[in-house]
Amino acid sequence: MVKNVIRVVSGIARGRKLFGPSGLRFRPTTGRVKEFMFSYLGEIVKGARILDLFSGTGSLGIEALSRGAEEVVFVEKSSKSLEILKRNLTLCGFVDRAVVLHGDVFHVLRRMGEKGERFDFILADPPFRGTLRDKIVKIVAESRILKPEGLLLIEHEVHDSDSETHGMELLKQRRFGSCVVSVYGELE
Repeated sequence: MVKNVIRVVSGIARGRKLFGPSGLRFRPTTGRVKEFMFSYLGEIVKGARILDLFSGTGSLGIEALSRGAEEVVFVEKSSKSLEILKRNLTLCGFVDRAVVLHGDVFHVLRRMGEKGERFDFILADPPFRGTLRDKIVKIVAESRILKPEGLLLIEHEVHDSDSETHGMELLKQRRFGSCVVSVYGELE
């Protein structure tokens, strides 16, 4: 069963209700968090190539497409979430600007690095268990998939706030209740 629980905040799909899973442990990114992330990025989202890690139902990547991103590559491990993600892309008319990959985020990141793939921005909303933020920053830095001047934005639990930067610079952190958004860029 699927229910509408999430809205697109801005852009051409503004106000569109997205589908989310029913009965699963589900923690959608709040409108406040999305607004912060995309206000931080501003107009540079337009025309950008974006990687959405731990995509879930696609809320962050769809927000980017709504605001003018050229392409979003979604990576998600859950088959159920992928079904809903594809349904949301169809609902918003963004299928032609999206690539959906089914698999482990860390394996996909390594493969993309080996292939020389590059992204303007990487958005990550990993499960709130453990300390995945450190692993994400490390593999993004090692794989060199972020373009120069590119940014990595990670939504994570408050208690996962101290982490190695692995050669990246922590540019900003903003707290929203029990979660934090950390923004990283490459060191100059």
